[in-house]
Amino acid sequence: MPEHVVQLVADGLNDDRKPLKGSRVLLLGVAYKKDVNDVRESPALSIIDLLRRKGALVSYHDPFVAELRFDDAHTQDSNEPLQSIPMTDEELRASDCIVIVTDHTQINYKRVTELAPLIVDTRNALGGELRRVSKARVIRL
Repeated sequence: MPEHVVQLVADGLNDDRKPLKGSRVLLLGVAYKKDVNDVRESPALSIIDLLRRKGALVSYHDPFVAELRFDDAHTQDSNEPLQSIPMTDEELRASDCIVIVTDHTQINYKRVTELAPLIVDTRNALGGELRRVSKARVIRL
């Protein structure tokens, strides 16, 4: 699944005439499942690693996970932990692509659809009405 998600991000950015390398990608949710702080076996770890290897500038927001550590020697800056960033309007607008990996209930998805240009929704968090009124282009699995 992580490879497929990264390919959807690359294809979505390509449709916007942007390369994956150098693009700002914001992951929403990195925990293994909704509303928990456990990242063991979370696909977000592999997604972040793959995106970084392809040159994307990756950040994440997760209200339950303040910091991620990477042990993979292939990961750029593997000894440096990645910190959860605040989900501000500026961050949403500045991101070239938002990837919803874990659909936490605390995240305001309506706000995300109003400010983000491109969203890859891996959890169907933007089902129904949100998808219809979204200002962002939404790619689903």
